[in-house]
Amino acid sequence: MAVLAALILPTSVLAKEKIVIGEQNWTGAIAIQHILGELIQNRLDGDVSYLAGDVPVLFSAAAKGDGTVDVLTDIWLPNQSAAWAKYVTGGTRSLVPNTHPYAGEQGFYIPGYLQDKYGITSIYDLKKPEVAKLFEPLGGGKAQLLVGPAGWESTYIGQIKAKDYGFADKFESVSTEASVTYAKLAAAYKAQRGVVFYAYTPDWIFSAFDLRRLEEPAFDGYAQDNKKDDPLYKADGCWKFVSPTVDPDWLNKSQITCAFPNAKVHILASSALQRRAPKIAEFLRNVAIEPAQLNELILKIEREKIPADEAARAWIEANGATVDQWLAAATPVVSKAQ
Repeated sequence: MAVLAALILPTSVLAKEKIVIGEQNWTGAIAIQHILGELIQNRLDGDVSYLAGDVPVLFSAAAKGDGTVDVLTDIWLPNQSAAWAKYVTGGTRSLVPNTHPYAGEQGFYIPGYLQDKYGITSIYDLKKPEVAKLFEPLGGGKAQLLVGPAGWESTYIGQIKAKDYGFADKFESVSTEASVTYAKLAAAYKAQRGVVFYAYTPDWIFSAFDLRRLEEPAFDGYAQDNKKDDPLYKADGCWKFVSPTVDPDWLNKSQITCAFPNAKVHILASSALQRRAPKIAEFLRNVAIEPAQLNELILKIEREKIPADEAARAWIEANGATVDQWLAAATPVVSKAQ
């Protein structure tokens, strides 16, 4: 028996559970991806790989539970409310959120010098022709509203808001990746020109630039059918979002006339992990990110150009107590049969 055990042990010790993390393309998500990847690989004996894709594709892949994607790292509510209703709280219930999401703020931002010089404070100021003119590109043409990357729910929401706040006729909604938006912001700052764009905190740009969020009416409730079970549901609420994945006439059928509610940002794991890798699943449920810590990490990756995996390892080393709290839930699960 001793000989048999000696032959079996090395194989069982070397066997690692394969974990695929969905690779989202903004720096906050990238930072979290690498923190989780490092910990799963080195502290929980997982074999980690990353798969890039648009958020809707990653949601669908993770919900299958077949190991194509196991983890999504930076899922914003209410931005992803349609997918959340389909995969988390309703529908397949195939994705499990972490217990302690972090809080994020989001909206339309302009440079501080524009607000100070022209008194632009409200989203409704964008309806004024003389204000819209400030956001025209250097070569001429229609003013630009940078609504965010393609495929993000917030990008569609930005287009809906432009319609319902009444300035869509004066602005072209332009979809850009974050890196392009930030390049346009830096160029605008250098030339002291106008730029208005969707952004969210935490992010490094708020440390690098003086940015002001445009005021909007306060959120007072979801009016869409898929939110009827939500505590924030209100039949005549200011927020009715119809997803393009649900209806091709989403823009006309949606109506949003208020600010985003304070966002909750979650990590999601496939429910299949509860069976395949319960230690890793419990660890993911226990992860709790502090926005200030994340902002610092984003700054190192974006501004100091430290590779994300290297920055994540340094962050883990510097935040040992936090990491130990996350890992405390990942205790061995002992079968009753044993």
